[in-house]
Amino acid sequence: MTAATRFVDQYDLILLDLMDTLMFGGNRFSDREDYAQTYRQLGGTYHSDEDAQRVIEHTYDTMNAHYGDPAYYENFRPATAYLTESLTDLDLPQADLDCLHDVFAYHEMGGIPDGHCRALRTLATTHRLGLVSNLWSEKTPFVTAFREQGILHLFDTLVFSSDHSIIKPAPQLFEIALNELKADPYRTLFVGDSLERDVQGAEAVGLSAILITGNAESTHAGLVVRDLPALLRL
Repeated sequence: MTAATRFVDQYDLILLDLMDTLMFGGNRFSDREDYAQTYRQLGGTYHSDEDAQRVIEHTYDTMNAHYGDPAYYENFRPATAYLTESLTDLDLPQADLDCLHDVFAYHEMGGIPDGHCRALRTLATTHRLGLVSNLWSEKTPFVTAFREQGILHLFDTLVFSSDHSIIKPAPQLFEIALNELKADPYRTLFVGDSLERDVQGAEAVGLSAILITGNAESTHAGLVVRDLPALLRL
């Protein structure tokens, strides 16, 4: 490559992770979160505050345990399935499931900075773009957020794990995107913030990969960049 050539220009397709790659401030799940308040704000009326709090806590705890267990990489169901089971486990009626899901999605969702939206628009002028995301909620609120920020049309494919009950680093999610776009894996770059799930998962199916580090230092010996805008300057 010449000195004037961007690093990304050796690829035809760029696939991106979502959380902490494009979207930040999400995954707000902890003992300090008031899920019951979110439930009321989103119109929930059936369950008591205590029960609404317990359902979201139980669902998150179960999903978090499964997320870290390789036995569930190819059987990680969307949040609605876990919410249904949580209601059963807690001996609560199967009521207001849609609202409970909206609570879960609200706490999973973050925001996409303007600088990252600009970087996407710049990339889209020269590259095909796709998203491959480990999403616990149903995709609709996230697709809506993409549309509202004016970036939905930039993607040639959106592959969400909640549509397939499979999570990275399992190879299937990467392969779905490649097959949909009829893309050459050796001309494809994956960009994500997880060494195991994004970088190693992508490399296992023949993709090049680059690790997003945010503000943290990394000991990863491979390709590393601070954020998506910095990738364009590489």
